[in-house]
Amino acid sequence: MNQRKSILVLIALIQASAVLALWGLGLPVWALAASGLAAAATLWLAARCGRAEAAETERLRIESRALRQERDRLSLLSEVVKESSERYREYSEAAADWFWESDAEQRFTFFSSSFETVMNVSSDELMGKRSWDIVSERMEIDSDQWQAHIADLTAQRPFRDFKYWLEDGTGRARWIKVNGLPRFDENGVFIGYRGTGSDITAAVENAHRMHMLNRAVEQSPVSIVITDLKADIQYVNGSFLKVTGYSMDEVIGRNPRILKSDRTPPEVYDAMWAALSMGEKWEGELANRRKNGELYWEMATIQPIQNIEGVITNYLAIKTDVTEQKQAAAKLAELVEELRRSNEELEQFAYVASHDLRQPLRMISAYLGLLEKKLGASFDQDSRDFFGFALDGAKRLDRMIVDLLEYSRIGRISTPMAPVDLGQVVADSIRHLEVAAAESGAGIVVPETLPTISGDANELLRLFQNLIANAIKYMPEGRQPHIEVICRDGGGEWVLGVRDNGIGIPAEELKRVFGIFQRLVAREQYEGTGIGLAVCRKIAEHHGGRIWVESELGTGSTFLIALPKT
Repeated sequence: MNQRKSILVLIALIQASAVLALWGLGLPVWALAASGLAAAATLWLAARCGRAEAAETERLRIESRALRQERDRLSLLSEVVKESSERYREYSEAAADWFWESDAEQRFTFFSSSFETVMNVSSDELMGKRSWDIVSERMEIDSDQWQAHIADLTAQRPFRDFKYWLEDGTGRARWIKVNGLPRFDENGVFIGYRGTGSDITAAVENAHRMHMLNRAVEQSPVSIVITDLKADIQYVNGSFLKVTGYSMDEVIGRNPRILKSDRTPPEVYDAMWAALSMGEKWEGELANRRKNGELYWEMATIQPIQNIEGVITNYLAIKTDVTEQKQAAAKLAELVEELRRSNEELEQFAYVASHDLRQPLRMISAYLGLLEKKLGASFDQDSRDFFGFALDGAKRLDRMIVDLLEYSRIGRISTPMAPVDLGQVVADSIRHLEVAAAESGAGIVVPETLPTISGDANELLRLFQNLIANAIKYMPEGRQPHIEVICRDGGGEWVLGVRDNGIGIPAEELKRVFGIFQRLVAREQYEGTGIGLAVCRKIAEHHGGRIWVESELGTGSTFLIALPKT
């Protein structure tokens, strides 16, 4: 447009120049006038052309601005639609794991790609099948629920939260939940369903665990109490109501002080609240009263409960009624004390009686000896046998009294416990038995090192001397004794022993071998009073240990003693 205007103006200038040139040549006035009119006409056309083109330009500018405004509006609307679509997609994905569609015969025609990801099942395997065709055969579903679901499908009604079991690609039964809406074409003809599905197996399992936990709490034999931070009761289980005698309405909202008695020291409550205030667990014993005023004891564990932010919101108390145990313990303590007194009296009696009996026995033995010297020449064989039996009986009775005195002294008359080198103890024991060992040809093997423990050296010497002496004595005729002292680390104790190759002990006699005056062999075969192993047992127990025997008849025995480490 501007180019046309410029051309016309240029033409008008040329025409004006021509008029001037003609005027200079002296042409007639009418010729100059005609040339001037032509130039003026050209200028008029140029001016008119500019105005039309300017109007067109303004129109085009207005239309262009309107188009830009429409473009911007459509662009904004597109962003809104895009955002709305994205929000709807996110909401849909958050509300369900997958989408599905079915035809008018309830056969699946579509599954979203997330179905295979969630269920690990190819959607191709389910195409053309109905929900009741794919349900897991291993899991039972309530038939009434299926009938109600089929009724909804038949009536073409929407349905929500229908649940059934579906097996995944590993054969595991998964509990799924589906929702569906009926679809119709433009003529209102039913064409199938469109819906969502979710795997709720984990949620169902969690709910089942919570149900089991609730049942366990309700059926727990111990009392369970939950309070708020003011210690006002918010929950109690059935055992609490049974133990205390209160009803649920009588305790909810009240403070556990309703159970308080004057038998629990105040410092117990101070320690409890000091621990709870620091967010720590407290354990202790409480003496409370039931609703009827009866006193009872319970062992309680109380600890703070935190929410997911780590803030303490409640207190949990787990309490066990220990009334019967307390009463039994008190009764047992009475019996133990009574038994202790009885044992002390019995040991004192045994000591005194044994000590006093030795004097008349010595007199009997002495006078029998004098009678034998005075009348011995006139005795016949029977008389000499009778005197021999009497003297032998007196000597054996004296030996039994000596052993009984020894037994009664253990634990009563002893030096304070001190470190004892068991290697030295065993060496002294063997030295005291040198004659017996030499006569029998016994070989005794002892470890190079033995531990040191806390004990009474004299009692431990007697213990090992008795065991080694028995190993030498109880040996089949013609068999050379082979004795071994053993030792091993038993963790918190030392396990020592004396092993022999003697006559052994019948299995049925092992339990009574450590009883007092328990002889397992005839006196004619082996001498002894039957108190030596009872002494060993008492010494082991006095040192906080224990003794037992492992044996095989005819092969040998191993007597083992476990003694605490120093």
